[in-house]
Amino acid sequence: MYAFPKRAYTMCLRRFVGSALSRRAIPWFIRHYNIELRDVAGDVSDYRTLGEFFARQLRQGARPIEDGITSPTDGLVREIGRLDGHHRLLVKGALFDLTQLVQDPHLAEELSGGHVVTVYLSPRDYHRIHAPVDCRPERVWRIPGKLFPVNPASTKAIPGLLAQNERVVTRFSTPMGPFAMVMVGACGVGTIHLRYAVSRGGRLELMPDRAYRRGEEIGHFALGSTVVVLFPPSWELKWTVQPGEGVRMGQKIAVVSMD
Repeated sequence: MYAFPKRAYTMCLRRFVGSALSRRAIPWFIRHYNIELRDVAGDVSDYRTLGEFFARQLRQGARPIEDGITSPTDGLVREIGRLDGHHRLLVKGALFDLTQLVQDPHLAEELSGGHVVTVYLSPRDYHRIHAPVDCRPERVWRIPGKLFPVNPASTKAIPGLLAQNERVVTRFSTPMGPFAMVMVGACGVGTIHLRYAVSRGGRLELMPDRAYRRGEEIGHFALGSTVVVLFPPSWELKWTVQPGEGVRMGQKIAVVSMD
């Protein structure tokens, strides 16, 4: 994978899925990944390209929004862990450098001793990302990097993969305090769209006065990838899901009590 031309592959794939020709691949994609059409907004014939179908929206009411902290997207819970006092993520007994992941020492200090959940999106999953709690984006930045695949085999084989890949980090404020979300790109996933930011000169800038209720859409991936959500230690979380469990956007994944 180090030698594979990941960025060139991503560019070619992006051009294909954005072309009118790719529309013919939609029926194959649905069959191959066993996609639940009952949840999809509109009719399959409404989608002009495979890229549009990748970023499909849900029909109204397809995902009830539960209480507590909810999953920001459909996917597989890869890890649930703690952040130790040295700005490292402790996941499945392995340490991972938080400062390297977010590229912000102050944010790493805020989150030190807190909690982390990682959700992996496969190609069959709904690719839009939603607010896990009522929140307001305060800062956002893009970190350039590689585009390794983020499937389970790759993350196991490549040490610190999430901190090597291209990613977008957002610090959100809430009435309970701050939390952060890291949207990680991957091979074939060169684009992360945000509803609260615009790109100017290669830098992301926040749009003014954006706030989101739990369950509201905040962005989407061009294809599948990974979302990492990081909570501070003041949020005493009781998880209601386990690693290896599939989740759906809006499903409760934790309850929180404040110190």
